Amino acid sequence: MGEAVSFKGNKDGIVLMLDCSVEFESLCQMIVQKLWQSRSFLGERTTLTVHSGDICLDAGQRLALKVLLQSLGHEVRAFVPEECVDTETSPVEKSTSIAPQISEKPAPAKNVLQHKISQQEVPAELTDVAHYLADGALAVRKNVRSGQKIAYNGTLIVFGDVNAGAELVATGHILVLGTLRGVAHAGCQGNKQAIVYATSLNSLQLRIADMIARAPDGEMPERRVPEMARIIDNQLVIEEI
Repeated sequence: MGEAVSFKGNKDGIVLMLDCSVEFESLCQMIVQKLWQSRSFLGERTTLTVHSGDICLDAGQRLALKVLLQSLGHEVRAFVPEECVDTETSPVEKSTSIAPQISEKPAPAKNVLQHKISQQEVPAELTDVAHYLADGALAVRKNVRSGQKIAYNGTLIVFGDVNAGAELVATGHILVLGTLRGVAHAGCQGNKQAIVYATSLNSLQLRIADMIARAPDGEMPERRVPEMARIIDNQLVIEEI
């Protein structure tokens, strides 16, 4: 059986070959490791074609990979195979679907945007597993426990769970390749293009720029599907991937 992550050259350049039968979280960790090991071969900045074999990546996985690769200094030329067509749900319906466990409320901008990151905040017990990547990104390879807070000026990627009572704050995107139960605030200095992505999104509170979404009162069943939060038409929308 071949490697889950490998490279192949063709006339158009370098192709990142992925075995997408591997769990997506694990695959992303393998990608980071492989690209780090191959940095002398690839150079600092490379444009890649991402080939997922016979498995078509969904929109959320594509976006997560795009952000992940950009954080490592690489751009995505194209995904192969091309995006699958869902005959049951149109692209418009997909882009406006809202996860039912989150209610949306605009938050006063002065309360949300007052958090200016002047220095990175990483708990001492996580510094050994925190790795600074290219293009202003921080990868943390461990669960974030209750009471811990990570604030970062750039994109923040967590390979693990973010427990209730933990907090993530970033001026860029936030990607959690695990379960997100804690608070996440992406684009905290006003970046409305930022996203929050989690393999399992069960946060009590999400923020992007000056928008806020809170979970309703009462117990809700935990969701175990990848979801993404972003701002569309000045509304914070949660999309089930």
